[in-house]
Amino acid sequence: MRSETTEELREITEFLSEHVRTCSSPGIRACRKFIKDFLKKNKLNFLTETFEVEKTVPVDGYIVVNRTQLEAYPFVGSPWGEREADAVHEKDDVRGKIALAKVNGRREADKVRELKERGAVGVIFYMEELHSPFIGNIEEGSLPTVSVDRDTAKAIVGKRIKLVSKTKKVKLRGENILFDLGKGPFIYITAHLDTKPFVRGAIDNAVGVALLLMLAKKLKDSYLYPYRLRFMITDCEEMGLEGAKHHVKNLKHAYYVVNIDSVGWKNPAVIYKDAEGYNGEQIMEKFYKHLNDLKIHIPFREGKRGRSDHIPFKRKGVQALFLSSNPFTLRHTFYDIPEAVDWDVVEMWFEVLTSFLRRFPKL
Repeated sequence: MRSETTEELREITEFLSEHVRTCSSPGIRACRKFIKDFLKKNKLNFLTETFEVEKTVPVDGYIVVNRTQLEAYPFVGSPWGEREADAVHEKDDVRGKIALAKVNGRREADKVRELKERGAVGVIFYMEELHSPFIGNIEEGSLPTVSVDRDTAKAIVGKRIKLVSKTKKVKLRGENILFDLGKGPFIYITAHLDTKPFVRGAIDNAVGVALLLMLAKKLKDSYLYPYRLRFMITDCEEMGLEGAKHHVKNLKHAYYVVNIDSVGWKNPAVIYKDAEGYNGEQIMEKFYKHLNDLKIHIPFREGKRGRSDHIPFKRKGVQALFLSSNPFTLRHTFYDIPEAVDWDVVEMWFEVLTSFLRRFPKL
């Protein structure tokens, strides 16, 4: 039988996952209201900070082959455009052609940049592991880039196709939500609320937001240590870490950040090294000692392509602890829904984090 805490974590996750929570969307506005109502109900004072960013976002996309129109999903950053050419594998000669590229260990933006240099006129991504498109980001002003499911990718290889990427450049208004416990120098605990376009993001990252809310509720009457816990729910992480970037512009008295992103999958992990190098040695040592004391094993793994909200903090010299899942196959796909959440893992993370934040000054 699940505890009341776990049931509340589930309820929060399910509500947030009812909405596609792209930055500035009606869905994310509804979820922000839900979060603010939760904080008011639990007498947790909060503040907000708003910011604006300009991004190219998807509107619609498709592929035409043999007069048949098939679904396709433009990437964030993909320009508006139509391209008609043969579809070939990314390892073949792509000059004047549309390249079919697998989603794998390399960042999609890096692949598109390389394919553009090799003469490709468009890019179509697909996943071999899942029957779902993968929703990603590329650099502004690059090639028209979309994603399809693996069956579509296999069906169009070697054929003449038309790729259509419909996007628009817009100003997005983001909003971070912050709430504190205690006094003194800051330990940040962060999780992003937003999702990629088209996806529900239960694990990435509704579970993380639910954990922040429930951790604050659990600790608010018993946190008496010489650090201030600053919980921050960020926006526009999926558009390029924009909420965290905005916040750290005026960062002061922050020594540590714990970033919770995509936990709740069956492969819990501490990411000791990500796309921008090693994370904080001191805070990882504290967390490792804490896990040993609890006799809980969570592997420390390298996430070569990992980029999340701890990175702007890390660039400012803040010690970062990055908690995630590795590997996490469902990331940015239509399979990231509440039914995929492993609630035993979520319960474990809640207990580990509650005790870690309480014990932190003594570790």
